[in-house]
Amino acid sequence: MMHHQSTMKIGTDAIILGAWVNLKGVERVLDVGTGSGIIAMILAQRGIQDIEAIEIDEKSAQEAHMNFEVSQWSSRFTLHHCDARDFGKQCKNFFDLIISNPPFFYDSFQGNRARRNLARHAGCLEFNDLLRISSECLKPGGSLAVVIPSIEFERFMKDAKSNGFFLCQKLNIIPVDGKAPNRLNLLLKMELQNQIEETFFTIRKQDGSFTPGYYELLKDFYLGF
Repeated sequence: MMHHQSTMKIGTDAIILGAWVNLKGVERVLDVGTGSGIIAMILAQRGIQDIEAIEIDEKSAQEAHMNFEVSQWSSRFTLHHCDARDFGKQCKNFFDLIISNPPFFYDSFQGNRARRNLARHAGCLEFNDLLRISSECLKPGGSLAVVIPSIEFERFMKDAKSNGFFLCQKLNIIPVDGKAPNRLNLLLKMELQNQIEETFFTIRKQDGSFTPGYYELLKDFYLGF
């Protein structure tokens, strides 16, 4: 039962991020750590024509490949089965938007080197990796959209700042009405922002049913994957 819930949660994070992100002026997108391809497919459904997706895990990459192939937007996807760090090294100022819900590596208590080795081994990314890749791959004026656990906010923003990113938008995601936010959708750019737009979003009512806001955000999507 627990296992089922955790997989559902990952899906919800990806879906909300893909539905929420502002696509004004966005033509080329990079989805880092695409998993089964949900975010990429939502963005295609929202009209994006050119989506590149990276997945290091073989099983997930196969699943994404299959999902992209059978999708009505199959011509819009390019899948890279590789390490995002290697992709970042040879990519220059290419994308309007980089979006990511990858398996981040959160254990900040181990020594740095041990942590890096383990993260590489598990196909996880550190915040710093994603931010560096983004700084290499975004066009001037481009954006990075990411979902993180809310307890990681300060650590993420510290890494963001050291990579030249500034926060533009912050969506506080509340799992159940009355609880504290447990996830954050963040949109960052590499230029200082005059103001940060902060909003709140609640997934479920106290009786466990979805909120009207959740249905409103997702009403246009066919989520039959």
